[in-house]
Amino acid sequence: MRNAIFKTHLYAALITGFILIVIAVTGCLLVFELEMDRRLDPKVSYIQPQGEAVSLTRMLAPLQSAYPGQRVTEINFGEPDSSVMARIGGYRVFVNPYTGEIIDSRSGEPASFHLRHLHRELMAGKTGSLIVNIVTFTLLLQSLSGLYLWWPLKRTTVKVSASWRRINLDLHHAVGFFSCAFICVLSVTGLVKVYGDKLQPFFDRVTGSPTMTRDLPSTASRASTVSIDDAVAIARMRLPGARLARILPPKEKNGAFVVQMKFPGDSTVPGRSWVVVDQYSGSVLSSLDARTAPAGGKIPIINRAIHVGAIYGVPTRILAFLSGLAVVLQTATGYFLWWRKLPRSSGVRGQSRHKGGAVGIGALQGEASAVSLGNRSGDG
Repeated sequence: MRNAIFKTHLYAALITGFILIVIAVTGCLLVFELEMDRRLDPKVSYIQPQGEAVSLTRMLAPLQSAYPGQRVTEINFGEPDSSVMARIGGYRVFVNPYTGEIIDSRSGEPASFHLRHLHRELMAGKTGSLIVNIVTFTLLLQSLSGLYLWWPLKRTTVKVSASWRRINLDLHHAVGFFSCAFICVLSVTGLVKVYGDKLQPFFDRVTGSPTMTRDLPSTASRASTVSIDDAVAIARMRLPGARLARILPPKEKNGAFVVQMKFPGDSTVPGRSWVVVDQYSGSVLSSLDARTAPAGGKIPIINRAIHVGAIYGVPTRILAFLSGLAVVLQTATGYFLWWRKLPRSSGVRGQSRHKGGAVGIGALQGEASAVSLGNRSGDG
C-alpha cells in the first residue's frame, strides 16, 4: 500500500507540478494585489489628502462631461491617500476625491485582473477553471499523502553542511511538514470559493439561515430617482461605523444601488458588508453586516478571508503568501529530486524497491531510497 501511495504521489505531482507553480505564484502576488496595482501605477493611485472629500455628484460630473453618453458602472474607494477609480466607457478613470478633478485614465485592466484570471482559470475560460480545480484537489491529496509518506522518518531539520542533494531532500521534508496544514486550508478554501454559489443554498439550509442576495430590483414608484449621495447616506445609516469601499450604480431602469462597505479590520478590496438601496424610493432592499451576518452568509465571507489571508490583516496575509511560496518550493525541490534520479536508474531504484523509505510532503519527489541512504550516510 505504501508503495502505491508513493507512486500515486509522485506521478500526480509530475503531471500537475507546472500548473501548481503557476497557481501558487499568482496566488502569492494576489495576496498583495491592491498594493501591487498602486505601486505599478503610482501616478494615478496616490493623492495628497485635503480635508473633506467633495460630493459624489460633483466628483462624477467631470466624468460625464469627458465621456458623454456613457454610464459609470463602478466606483472604487481606497485609503485617504488614494484616488477614486471609476469605470466608464471601457476606461478606468482616476479622480481626486478632494477636488473632483480627473487625474488620468487607463484603458484595459490592471495587473491584478490578469493575475486573477491566470490564478483561477489559466486564461483558458471554463476549461482552465476545471483544470485549476482538479489540480487544487490533487494538491490537497498530495499534502495528505505526503504527510503519510513523511511520518516514519519525521525529518524536520535541514542539514545545511551537507550536499546540495541532501539539502534539497531535507527542505522537501521540513517545508512539507510545516506547511502541510496551511496548504490543506488553502486548497479547501479555494475549492469552496470556486463553488460558493452552488454551495450557498446548502450552507443556508444546514445553518437555518435566510437567503442573502444583492440581486434585487427597484420598484418604479415614481419618476424621480435618489441621488448617488443620498444612496450612500442611506447605506451609512444602515451600517454606521463602516467606510465606503465600492458603489455599483443601477445598470437598468429596475436596478438598485449596491453600496459595499468596510468595517475596521476588513482588509478585503471590495468590502465584506453591503447595502442594496432602491433607486426610486431610497428604501433599503437588503443589507449584510459582515460582523453579524447569519451563519450561512458568514461561511463564504470567512472562507474568502482565510483563502486570501485577510482574516486578521497583515499577519495572515503574510502567512498566506508563505504558504503559497511553500507550494512553489515543494514543487521545485520535488522536481529536482526526481530529475537527479533519472541518470542512475538501475542500482539506486533497485535499492529503493528493496528498502522502501519515504520522502516529504509536496508536489513531487525522488525515489524513497534517498531517505534510506541519507539515514545511513548522513548525506543523502
